[in-house]
Amino acid sequence: MSKMRFFFKLLVVLLLLFVLGTASAQEPQYGGTLVFGAESMGDSFDIGFWHGFGGVHVIDTIGEGLVRADFENGGALPGLAESWEISEDGLTYTFHIRAGMSFHDGEPVTAGAIVRSMTRPINPEDPSYIEGMYMYGNQGTSNWESIEATDDHTIVLQLLQPNATQLLVFSRPDGAIISPKAMDEYGTEVGLNMSMAGPYKIERFTPGQEAVLAANENYWAGRPYIDRIVIRAYPDEAGILAALEAGEIDMTLYAPFTSVPRLQNSDHIRVEVGAPLVDLFAGANVSLAPLDNLLVRQAVNYALDRETLIEAGLNGFAQMPASLLGPLDLGFDASGSEISSYDPERARALLEESGLDLPVALEVAYENNRFWPQMAELIAADLEAVGFDVTLDRLDAGSFWGKVGDGQTQLSINQRSTFVPDPHDKAILMARAGAEGSQTQHQALEAAEAIDALISAGISTVDTMEREAIYQELQSLLLEQLPYIYIGYLTPPIFVNQRVQNVETFGTAGGRINLREVWLAE
Repeated sequence: MSKMRFFFKLLVVLLLLFVLGTASAQEPQYGGTLVFGAESMGDSFDIGFWHGFGGVHVIDTIGEGLVRADFENGGALPGLAESWEISEDGLTYTFHIRAGMSFHDGEPVTAGAIVRSMTRPINPEDPSYIEGMYMYGNQGTSNWESIEATDDHTIVLQLLQPNATQLLVFSRPDGAIISPKAMDEYGTEVGLNMSMAGPYKIERFTPGQEAVLAANENYWAGRPYIDRIVIRAYPDEAGILAALEAGEIDMTLYAPFTSVPRLQNSDHIRVEVGAPLVDLFAGANVSLAPLDNLLVRQAVNYALDRETLIEAGLNGFAQMPASLLGPLDLGFDASGSEISSYDPERARALLEESGLDLPVALEVAYENNRFWPQMAELIAADLEAVGFDVTLDRLDAGSFWGKVGDGQTQLSINQRSTFVPDPHDKAILMARAGAEGSQTQHQALEAAEAIDALISAGISTVDTMEREAIYQELQSLLLEQLPYIYIGYLTPPIFVNQRVQNVETFGTAGGRINLREVWLAE
């Protein structure tokens, strides 16, 4: 365990002891209903597609993959597979499936059923197959030579080349296993009738609004404590805050950060601090002027007053950045934090050195939700102070990603959550930057081949020390080229009703809520 991870864990423990007081001494209780406030709710739970964080929260609560992610310690925990072996060459994975498990619809969980679900995206003959299920790409299927159930309780996966993340990606939402009965019965509509094997099952789903989940009495790890979980979408942060203060919701990640001081004085709400698992950054489209000029990207970097951005834009809930990787990631290099220094004089000099006419016109695109509008205003003020003429492009989420997809954004501010505790989960952001529809279009850089080679080496290298060296080299190269300009590592507030106990803050901070062990003190 890294020193950074150890000290963060110690800090979280001390904070929880302070906040919870004697509540942690209570015995867990069964029963009750927990309402979780989400920022959106999609129209389906098909794991082949992205349906926003509300949909991910549902899948994380009803689903189970071969393994589960241990965000606190950075490894994999048993899931549907109670154990596994990996060959010395890293090419053969043998999974041992638990006996006696069942899906929500009563079908037995067997090795064959699991393989059927895992091969859904690469089997056009499957009745539930839908062309273009892009989320499954995270599973590494293009590197699978074969996968088979050798008996009811054994799965053997053979890879074409080693993949250091293969085990952990099975813990992603797109790695959750679907009942073959549901796939056969509902076909391409299985996302509206999802049957999995996780701790809760869908009782009622109103597309776009809410999902009501009931405890799975037959969950392999034992019945969860809470009887019913409601994951409900709200149109905006103000609605979530009002519902939280009224006691209508018990837990959320999406109340405004500015409400924390007031809520900390509430007698029925507490605020827990999440781990730094989310990167905030500005993506520079290096294929378009003026950001095709490295001097301009450097000027943007030194123009940002990150301390003010964190305090004024995020209410202090972030850490100063150092690289694309976060402080809990394998291979994190803290020395990169030097480039985050606020130096407006240097920014002005770099802009003048670029040879461009001043002021330099620059458009900043952002989503019109959460803290992004405030952050955009602060960033624009910093940039204009050193010689940029900034136009703010305020877009709804769909329009934002549509414009990014068309390669038409110049500077766009966004985030990268941690869905698995491995550095490749951040590095893949750059790998995809070479494809059409990325924020940075890094294929236009002279260093693009070197960047891509390091990303490929990072995933295909199994030795931990070698991987650390690879990711440190990648971080250094990205800081030289600046396709991403880092803003901070979000340490998000998690808003919780005082009656909600045993909240797991690590994965939750990255958007992966885990309600298996949560209970309600009535």
